Amino acid sequence: MIAINPKANIIMCSAMGQQRLVVEAIENGAKDYIVKPFEESKVIEAINRLMMNVNKTI
Repeated sequence: MIAINPKANIIMCSAMGQQRLVVEAIENGAKDYIVKPFEESKVIEAINRLMMNVNKTI
C-alpha cells in the first residue's frame, strides 16, 4: 500500500503472539497497530491517534 500511496495511513491488526509481524509492519510504514481479539475502544483509540498525527502535519 505504501508503494502505491506513500501517504497512506495504515493501522495493522494482528493476532496475539505475532509481535515480530507488528514490528515489521511498523518498520514498513504502518502508523499504528491493534491486537486481536480487539475491543471497539482500542480500534477507536488507534484511529484517534492516527487522526491526531495527521492533523498535526496539515
